[in-house]
Amino acid sequence: MLPLKRLSLLVLAVWHGALAAQQFDVRVFGAGSGLPSATVDAIREDSLGYLWVNTAGGLCRFDGHRFEIWTTAMGPPPKEIGAFLQPLDSTYATACTNSGPHPDGIVAQTWINDRQGNKWIGRTDGAWRIGPRPLIHLSATNGLGHNDVLCMHEDRSGAIWIATAFGGLARFTSDACINFTERDGLRARTVSAFHRTHHGALWIGTSGGGVTRSDSTGVRSFGVREGLTDGYVTCLAEHTDGSLLVGTVAHGLFLWNGSRFEQPAWASSLMNTHINRIRSCGDTALWIAAEGGVFVMHRNGMMQRWNGYEESATDVLVDGERTWIGREDGLGNYVNGRSVPYRDRDRDLPAGVQVNALAMDGSGNIWVATDGSGLWKMAENGLKQFTTRDGLSSDRVEQVLLDAYDNIWVGTARGFDVLEFDVLQEQLLEVRHYGTDDGFIGSEAFRNACFLDRDSTLWFGTVDGATRFDPDRVMTIDASPRTHITEVLLNYEKVDWGPWCAGVGANGLPIALSLPFDMNHLSFGFVGLSLASQEKVRYQYILEGYDPDWSPVVSEERVTYSNIAPGTYTFKVIARNADGIWNEDPASFTFTIKPPLWKTAGFLSASGVSFVLLLLGFVRLRTRRLRRAADQLESMVDERTKQLAEEKRHSDELLLNILPASTAAELKAKGTAEAHRYEHCTVLFSDFKGFTGFSEGMASDKLVAELDRFFRAFDRLCDAHRMEKIKTIGDAYMCAAGVPNEDPDHAANATRMALAMLDEVKRINALRAEEGQEAWPIRIGLHSGPLTAGVVGEKKFAFDIWGGTVNLASRMESSGEAGKVNCSGATYSLDHGPHALHAAWTGEGERQGRGAHVLCGGGAVKQCSSAAVKRKSVNKAAFVIFARHTCNRAPTCVLHYSPLCCSP
Repeated sequence: MLPLKRLSLLVLAVWHGALAAQQFDVRVFGAGSGLPSATVDAIREDSLGYLWVNTAGGLCRFDGHRFEIWTTAMGPPPKEIGAFLQPLDSTYATACTNSGPHPDGIVAQTWINDRQGNKWIGRTDGAWRIGPRPLIHLSATNGLGHNDVLCMHEDRSGAIWIATAFGGLARFTSDACINFTERDGLRARTVSAFHRTHHGALWIGTSGGGVTRSDSTGVRSFGVREGLTDGYVTCLAEHTDGSLLVGTVAHGLFLWNGSRFEQPAWASSLMNTHINRIRSCGDTALWIAAEGGVFVMHRNGMMQRWNGYEESATDVLVDGERTWIGREDGLGNYVNGRSVPYRDRDRDLPAGVQVNALAMDGSGNIWVATDGSGLWKMAENGLKQFTTRDGLSSDRVEQVLLDAYDNIWVGTARGFDVLEFDVLQEQLLEVRHYGTDDGFIGSEAFRNACFLDRDSTLWFGTVDGATRFDPDRVMTIDASPRTHITEVLLNYEKVDWGPWCAGVGANGLPIALSLPFDMNHLSFGFVGLSLASQEKVRYQYILEGYDPDWSPVVSEERVTYSNIAPGTYTFKVIARNADGIWNEDPASFTFTIKPPLWKTAGFLSASGVSFVLLLLGFVRLRTRRLRRAADQLESMVDERTKQLAEEKRHSDELLLNILPASTAAELKAKGTAEAHRYEHCTVLFSDFKGFTGFSEGMASDKLVAELDRFFRAFDRLCDAHRMEKIKTIGDAYMCAAGVPNEDPDHAANATRMALAMLDEVKRINALRAEEGQEAWPIRIGLHSGPLTAGVVGEKKFAFDIWGGTVNLASRMESSGEAGKVNCSGATYSLDHGPHALHAAWTGEGERQGRGAHVLCGGGAVKQCSSAAVKRKSVNKAAFVIFARHTCNRAPTCVLHYSPLCCSP
């Protein structure tokens, strides 16, 4: 009886033929990957996470992406690596760990025990795994570069590394994926359909190679010689009697009768038709989606067109009374055979989008795979779309499949994605992508070529073969990546940091790097070592002092910073492995960008002192100049103040020439001047008799000059007799006494003003006679009484007076004679001064029809009628004054006199 240890070898030999064809997730690294030689005799992982590989061509260090050949110029390898390397003829030779027979007596060249309790045996016929996990054999036929295994190693992430004599280095990640191609018996590489019969046989449909069956008897392919005249298979299903149904591209349906394929008579309506999908819906029927419509094959063997539907159908799904039909231009929804458009309250399925596949989950949700519009979920609470924005690898979805946990698997043009939802299938938790880096044979999925096996494994058909995926065998990496900063570049180039650092560390990075201000364009290279799935490592980084926060998650292993300002910075980076585990201790590198000379502390201090001294000198000089300027300014201010005062005096004088002082003061204080009534005033009017005739014969400038000569004399007389000049109108001159300031002697002052005006006119006319000019005789009128005075208008203010007193004074002037003063009785009655007037009778009042008052020489006033005056019955020595008045008001005397009639 053979011992158990020997029996194991027999078992290995018995299963060798069956296992050798399985294609596992094995990646081979050879000369094309950077190894200096395909002969590898030692593997070791250091404490930093790097993998050291000894080859016939020298020692290499592997970071998950590239092999770095270690040379003597780089110094000795780390002590932990050099301890198992022994120098031999200037090369490194190794004593492989665990070399020789296995402790259980199994013949082996090398062996290891992995963390899951499996034994890995390296032999001249490949590598064997024995233990709790299913037995596998890796050789040159299913993944290894060569059968002669010299050394093996399990890294900290769980990957198994296998060194071979002539096939380089191989990495085995897991046995979750097993791939099938032509080497496993398929007649064509493109796998288009799967079906597992109730007897356990697995049928695989191909595009161009017919079908292949794998069962306990072995693997066998069927094609034209077995009656399958169309080798382009689109779908597989099971007939009601348990036999296999095959849908093809051009020849419709075929039925397997146990020895051959034939086209049954009941499928004649599908002859030469493209079959897209055969689906079993309940216990009643098989539903067939074809280019010619939708067909139903009942359990009694009868086949008929469903509901008269003749349009092309890509898929069909029956849910009770509802039937869903995938089409090349959208999705058909039928209830009890009647078309009912599906509409969500927020959105609709896009019109004209091809539906590639349909699936229904355990909650009754319908999943729709479309060509270019991603994946759609149709549920009672609405319609939801999933695209590349949600994490899908492509919006062109060819397959949709639910696994044993109701996770949604979709096959796209770029690989396979699994969408993990919460228990209610409402919230998308995660999207994980699987492709060639995860052991899948191909990336582009083939329509309908997906299948959930009875042991919960998944089958996926691609254009490169088929992959059997077991989610339970996916290796979980619980070790976080070991993150390192690998290089620091200046302007994208490696430089000698010697002049700016205190030395170079064991990691090749400069120590205490301090750079000039213009060397501020730096790039940092880094790596997170997770050798089992290095392609899926992701990073986040931050340059403290420059970045406000950590970067987004990225896959790139280099970052560049430009125009870094002077200061001290620390670059940090962390990494995440394929299972989302981040390392907690970031790799870091601290450096300093020195400021330019003009920004250094010494320069700034010296500059500060110099600046202060200069500032003090400038301040003193400035103070002296300011003092001098202040003195000049003060002198200028005094001078200007005097000028302003003088200007103000001139403006006030000018204003007083225009307005009375009280009115001007009120106008300056309030902006306006109110009109006032004055009860006791005397108004003087004068003009030159015959002025119109004078003016016609004189030049305008000469005329104005002559008027100015008279009016200037009258202005001086106004000031002398306390009269207020009101205005001039042409040759008329108007002034008043008792306004705006009350004057009890207003009549006397006005009388003196009138007499003085006669004298002044006489004097000027005498001068004019000497000049050969004609004399200008003047007429003057006076009247006393109440009036209103004030300023009117907004522009060109003018002081003016209004009322009957003004009008009557104007009448006195116009009714008088040249060289005489025409005075009213009201004025005469108030004038009792030394210049009291004596009157002469003119009879002017009679022509006004108002009656008359007679003013006698002694000053007594007597009243007489007009008739009496006419009869001259009054005293001949008396001076007659005619009076006129209106509206029965008190009579107003009109005084006509000449200077010769006046008392001295």
